[in-house]
Amino acid sequence: MNRLFNKSFSITILFFFLSSSAFSQLSDLGRFEINNIGGCLPTSVEIINEYLDSAATVIQYDFNYSLSTNIFNPSNSKSHTYLERGTYTIAQAINQDGVQKIDILEININESKGLEIEIFNCKNNTMNISINDNNYEGYELFINNVFIKSLNNGKNEIDYSLYLGSNNKINGYVAGSFKSSFVNCSRYEFEIVSIEDLNEQIIDSVVVSNDKTIFELYYNLNKSTNYNIHIDNRIDTSFLSPPYFNSLWTIDSKIEFNNLTLNAQCIKIEKYYYCNSLSIEDEICLIYLSVIEDNSGIKLNYNSNGNFDSLTIYKNNKPIKTSKNSIDTFLDNQGIIKNEENCYTIKGYINTGNTISVSNTVCIIPKENYNPIPIPNAFTPNNDGLNDVFKPYPISLEQYSLNIFNKFGELIFESNDISIGWDGTYKNKVRQDSYVYKIVFIINGKEITQTGKFVLIK
Repeated sequence: MNRLFNKSFSITILFFFLSSSAFSQLSDLGRFEINNIGGCLPTSVEIINEYLDSAATVIQYDFNYSLSTNIFNPSNSKSHTYLERGTYTIAQAINQDGVQKIDILEININESKGLEIEIFNCKNNTMNISINDNNYEGYELFINNVFIKSLNNGKNEIDYSLYLGSNNKINGYVAGSFKSSFVNCSRYEFEIVSIEDLNEQIIDSVVVSNDKTIFELYYNLNKSTNYNIHIDNRIDTSFLSPPYFNSLWTIDSKIEFNNLTLNAQCIKIEKYYYCNSLSIEDEICLIYLSVIEDNSGIKLNYNSNGNFDSLTIYKNNKPIKTSKNSIDTFLDNQGIIKNEENCYTIKGYINTGNTISVSNTVCIIPKENYNPIPIPNAFTPNNDGLNDVFKPYPISLEQYSLNIFNKFGELIFESNDISIGWDGTYKNKVRQDSYVYKIVFIINGKEITQTGKFVLIK
């Protein structure tokens, strides 16, 4: 399970290591005193008092004296910092009455480690502190800098309603300590507010990167609420949202996921209420798009496991096709100009369009023209006001000419104005038949010839 994010935001857990204590310790024979009784790395020890006869001379200290060899390695200082865990013997050597005398003191130095703790906030102003840690001998809970109780390894349920301030917030920490030194070596700090369910809809959108190796999830958070993020029904990330929102945490948050295998299909966010085993879920599936050019146009293929209310295909950021069916292919053969790039994206909409799945964007430069000017393949000149005139859909062109031929190759209509089309009459008659058109135009400085067939239907 991934607990920390290298995304657009991160869960912040603060660990504080306390390296010294206000307590002091006296040597076995009472000849010297150090400034603490041991603790966690790094630990600095200083000789703060010496209780010696005035006849004592040549006072020296060894901060790692060996009781087995009795070899004394004098230090040049009366202080020392321990950087490795262990049990150390501090020895004092004096010369008194011509005799070397040794006094010792033993000190335990433990390793500081971050506490393995999970905080679960609950609706009824209770929380569960789950401790899964074997480094420390004891755990103490402090709220608003006041000691509340000792905690056990495992699950600890806490009613924090009595400690809430005017803003319905508490600040606290769990301290890990060793009984031998009575020193809190590590602190896990937390800050939570009472749960308020403000957002019924959790997911805003999911966006697949253009190379498909990353997808970004945008979603709404409630403050101090536990969330699980599932990818294809497996928990990928769990976290407790913060009690405030700032530039790193916003109500509409974003998290980025690696998708190196390109196998991820659906992503689900679970708003999890641990204490009463309740949850609210919201799910959306990814859309993957591929684009190729064949002899009939630009062919789009896309796949998704999602059930969308509708799918819309975008070409150069403009919608060109919307479908309520689960279609997975589309042929674009209108308005495509050779050597001019077209970029395609597909968006799936659910929850009346409030939740969106955005595919990767694929750009392609066609090698051929495919109906550069969109034009119908049939028209019905029956004066019903619908498709009564054959002409292209209006677009901005620099020059334009239209020629229409019958099946015998006779020129039956011509126009140099894109707004003026053929009404179907030739020699004062309307004949149902197939016809051929030829359009020559200039767009973006390029001269393009477009030909095709259409049917006149009486």
